[in-house]
Amino acid sequence: MKDCAYPPALGEDRILRKGERLSVYSKVDMDEWQVRQNRKTIICINDDVWHIVGKQFSANEVCYLLEPWTDLTNEIPGRIIRYDEEYVRNRDEALKKRRLKNRIGSVLYHMRFLTGFLPSGTKAGIETDFGVSARDATMISIIIELLLFFASTGLWLLISAIDVFIVFTIILFTDIIIRYGSYLRDDRSPLGLFEWVWRIPMGILRKLWERGRLA
Repeated sequence: MKDCAYPPALGEDRILRKGERLSVYSKVDMDEWQVRQNRKTIICINDDVWHIVGKQFSANEVCYLLEPWTDLTNEIPGRIIRYDEEYVRNRDEALKKRRLKNRIGSVLYHMRFLTGFLPSGTKAGIETDFGVSARDATMISIIIELLLFFASTGLWLLISAIDVFIVFTIILFTDIIIRYGSYLRDDRSPLGLFEWVWRIPMGILRKLWERGRLA
């Protein structure tokens, strides 16, 4: 029997029928479409029920081989997928979001020397959403801050701004020490640039408030 459309297409996917077997061609490798011997993956197209018997890869697309699922009484299916326009639309939208997320994650990974200066909560969110280690980014930022500290020290001494040099040295060196201490404590997301300026006083006020309530 010659190949015939069944149905013609779903989104950019092509579906061809040859005899009792169905071939679904897609540019997307669908993880949930698994070839299983037991608790088979069931694909529902219109009113017909199929199960996946093969999966073939080519340069540009994946071909899923389906056969009719007729053993309705003796075998319990695994995952049941209703393959229609809504499924394809939701799948493609999710794929676009994943690809965008991966691109943003790649940019943030290469900008760790900047993201490491961000507040700890922001870095934790970046790590959760995009997989960029907050600890690695913080360590890089601490090294950069230390290099800037030594470079700026020479500059202040060169222009003989002793008063500014003393204040700048105390503040910046304190920030480096506190942030490095946060890193050594194995904080999941160590402190960001000058975050201690408000975090430490807020922590003290919180403890005083809690003691006052207990008293």
